Amino acid sequence: MMQYKKDKHRIEVELPGDFNLNAVRLISEQMGDRKELRIDLSKAHFVNSKAIIFMHKLMFGEKQVMIKLKDPPKLFFELLQTLGLHTVWNLDEIVEP
Repeated sequence: MMQYKKDKHRIEVELPGDFNLNAVRLISEQMGDRKELRIDLSKAHFVNSKAIIFMHKLMFGEKQVMIKLKDPPKLFFELLQTLGLHTVWNLDEIVEP
Protein backbone atom coordinates (compact mmCIF):
# COMPACT_ATOMS: atom_id res chain seq x y z
CA MET A 1 0.00 0.00 0.00
CA MET A 2 1.26 3.44 -0.95
CA GLN A 3 2.17 5.65 2.01
CA TYR A 4 1.84 9.41 1.66
CA LYS A 5 1.97 12.68 3.57
CA LYS A 6 0.51 15.84 2.19
CA ASP A 7 -0.01 19.47 3.03
CA LYS A 8 -1.46 22.38 1.10
CA HIS A 9 1.43 22.68 -1.39
CA ARG A 10 3.22 19.33 -1.35
CA ILE A 11 2.70 15.58 -1.34
CA GLU A 12 5.32 13.01 -0.37
CA VAL A 13 4.79 9.45 -1.56
CA GLU A 14 6.57 6.24 -0.60
CA LEU A 15 5.89 3.52 -3.13
CA PRO A 16 5.90 -0.08 -1.87
CA GLY A 17 7.02 -1.33 -5.30
CA ASP A 18 7.29 -0.32 -8.92
CA PHE A 19 6.14 3.02 -10.30
CA ASN A 20 3.49 1.90 -12.78
CA LEU A 21 0.00 2.84 -13.96
CA ASN A 22 -1.62 1.84 -10.66
CA ALA A 23 0.77 4.09 -8.74
CA VAL A 24 0.13 6.91 -11.24
CA ARG A 25 -3.61 6.62 -10.62
CA LEU A 26 -3.21 6.64 -6.84
CA ILE A 27 -0.90 9.66 -6.90
CA SER A 28 -3.19 11.50 -9.35
CA GLU A 29 -6.11 11.04 -6.95
CA GLN A 30 -4.13 12.69 -4.14
CA MET A 31 -2.37 15.48 -6.08
CA GLY A 32 -5.08 18.10 -6.23
CA ASP A 33 -3.53 21.54 -6.90
CA ARG A 34 -0.26 20.81 -5.14
CA LYS A 35 2.89 22.28 -6.68
CA GLU A 36 5.45 19.77 -5.38
CA LEU A 37 5.61 15.98 -5.57
CA ARG A 38 8.31 13.93 -3.86
CA ILE A 39 8.40 10.19 -4.61
CA ASP A 40 10.50 7.68 -2.68
CA LEU A 41 11.44 4.98 -5.20
CA SER A 42 13.85 3.09 -2.96
CA LYS A 43 11.67 -0.05 -3.10
CA ALA A 44 10.98 0.17 -6.83
CA HIS A 45 12.74 -2.01 -9.37
CA PHE A 46 11.09 -0.40 -12.37
CA VAL A 47 9.55 2.90 -13.50
CA ASN A 48 7.43 2.33 -16.59
CA SER A 49 6.62 4.66 -19.49
CA LYS A 50 3.20 5.60 -18.03
CA ALA A 51 4.97 6.94 -14.94
CA ILE A 52 7.50 8.84 -17.06
CA ILE A 53 4.70 10.40 -19.14
CA PHE A 54 2.78 11.31 -15.96
CA MET A 55 5.80 13.07 -14.44
CA HIS A 56 6.66 14.81 -17.73
CA LYS A 57 3.13 16.22 -18.02
CA LEU A 58 3.29 17.44 -14.42
CA MET A 59 6.67 19.14 -14.87
CA PHE A 60 6.03 20.69 -18.28
CA GLY A 61 2.26 21.11 -18.27
CA GLU A 62 0.08 24.14 -17.72
CA LYS A 63 0.35 23.92 -13.91
CA GLN A 64 3.99 23.03 -13.46
CA VAL A 65 4.78 20.74 -10.55
CA MET A 66 8.25 20.40 -9.04
CA ILE A 67 9.17 16.71 -8.80
CA LYS A 68 11.82 15.14 -6.57
CA LEU A 69 12.70 11.46 -6.86
CA LYS A 70 14.49 9.62 -4.08
CA ASP A 71 16.65 6.68 -5.13
CA PRO A 72 15.17 5.85 -8.56
CA PRO A 73 16.14 2.45 -10.00
CA LYS A 74 18.81 2.15 -12.69
CA LEU A 75 16.18 1.23 -15.28
CA PHE A 76 14.59 4.67 -14.80
CA PHE A 77 17.69 6.34 -16.23
CA GLU A 78 17.87 3.86 -19.10
CA LEU A 79 14.23 4.49 -20.00
CA LEU A 80 14.75 8.26 -19.90
CA GLN A 81 17.68 7.90 -22.28
CA THR A 82 15.69 5.62 -24.61
CA LEU A 83 12.88 8.18 -24.70
CA GLY A 84 15.34 11.04 -25.27
CA LEU A 85 14.28 12.82 -22.08
CA HIS A 86 17.62 12.62 -20.29
CA THR A 87 18.58 15.91 -21.94
CA VAL A 88 15.22 17.55 -21.25
CA TRP A 89 14.85 16.70 -17.57
CA ASN A 90 17.17 18.43 -15.11
CA LEU A 91 18.16 15.27 -13.26
CA ASP A 92 20.52 17.15 -10.93
CA GLU A 93 17.48 18.91 -9.46
CA ILE A 94 15.02 16.02 -9.71
CA VAL A 95 17.00 13.10 -8.32
CA GLU A 96 17.86 12.93 -4.63
CA PRO A 97 20.40 10.42 -3.29
